[in-house]
Amino acid sequence: MPTKRIIVIDDLSVIRGFVKGALKHLDVRVGEASGAEQALAMLESMPADVIICDLNMPGMSGETFVKTLRERGDQTPIIMLTVEGDRSVVAKLLQAGIQGYMLKPFKPAILAERVQELLDGTAPPVRPYEAPVETPATTAEGEDAKPADAVEDAESTGTAD
Repeated sequence: MPTKRIIVIDDLSVIRGFVKGALKHLDVRVGEASGAEQALAMLESMPADVIICDLNMPGMSGETFVKTLRERGDQTPIIMLTVEGDRSVVAKLLQAGIQGYMLKPFKPAILAERVQELLDGTAPPVRPYEAPVETPATTAEGEDAKPADAVEDAESTGTAD
């Protein structure tokens, strides 16, 4: 069976290296892109089996990258890496078509497990994030606390569902 191809997109080389290290025990080839524009160009000539993408990058954001990729008809599974745990951000990413997200800092073993599930086709389906109408988990300022059902799962399992 041919080796699967992963593309890691992050503007920080240290993060790309950390992701590559997390995947080193998998039978995959890892390509790196320092930005979304570079990744789009790479994907035209070398398709990927899974994409791991940072959300906040200079130039094109991870969210715009996902939307652009989906508009092109590319359905490559995407795991978004982000420091954003806000439910509205997560909901927008899921709507845009990601298959999972992980909050930074993430556990390498969980990322590798999620990538393997996507490669094997055993990843659980991603459900659109539905925020509860009323939640008792609000701060004193009235701001919503982090979405326990989505963010906690991402922290512990690396999935968005």
